[in-house]
Amino acid sequence: MERTIVITPTVINRLKNMSVEEKRLMLDTLLSDEVLCVDRCQPLSPVQELIYMMFHDTVVRESCRLAPLAACSLVS
Repeated sequence: MERTIVITPTVINRLKNMSVEEKRLMLDTLLSDEVLCVDRCQPLSPVQELIYMMFHDTVVRESCRLAPLAACSLVS
């Protein structure tokens, strides 16, 4: 893990409109990509990948907004 991850109300609101399966998939993928730095358990469909990228962007932006300034310089 290279940066702080913050789960804010904005991130939670993104998840609220998803099904339980979609929520689990988004959080599992985030965990695999950002925390564990391992290959994903299951591949995402193109539509799921797009949704995940928007979700991931929200997490990164919120984390940068609330984390120390030094952590934000790691955002690619």
